[in-house]
Amino acid sequence: MASTGASSSASGSSGDQGQQTAGLPKDAQVMASILKEMGVSEYEPQVLHQMLEFMYRHVTTVVDEARAMSEHAGKSNIDAQDAKLAISMVTEHSFAGVPPREFMLELAKEKNEKPLPAIVEKNGQRLPAERYCLLGNNFQVKHVKPSK
Repeated sequence: MASTGASSSASGSSGDQGQQTAGLPKDAQVMASILKEMGVSEYEPQVLHQMLEFMYRHVTTVVDEARAMSEHAGKSNIDAQDAKLAISMVTEHSFAGVPPREFMLELAKEKNEKPLPAIVEKNGQRLPAERYCLLGNNFQVKHVKPSK
């Protein structure tokens, strides 16, 4: 595909946006308008592709689940109940819910009760233990005895 025409960080004017989305497929234009309505004026061109791919996968999964529900119930067509049940199942399986505020407060209280470790006084840069640093040696030199 040639240029996507999505607004990038170099072009952020809204007059430009209409011209840039003109050559896009209808689904991409709808996605660009959703971004615009949500106040997103600058984004990489790949954002539209990623959002369209996510939307396609999600809708395909929901329709497949709804079809399975309908077949299991012995119906030839998918009805609203099948779709609602499929949406709730896919959403429950695919997306993690937000934990309750009370749980998060209790977890923060428990974590904050433990004091931070004391800072060791030394000169120079303070780096983590060598095993956590990329600067540490990840090899060993094999000493070869010279043969006589």
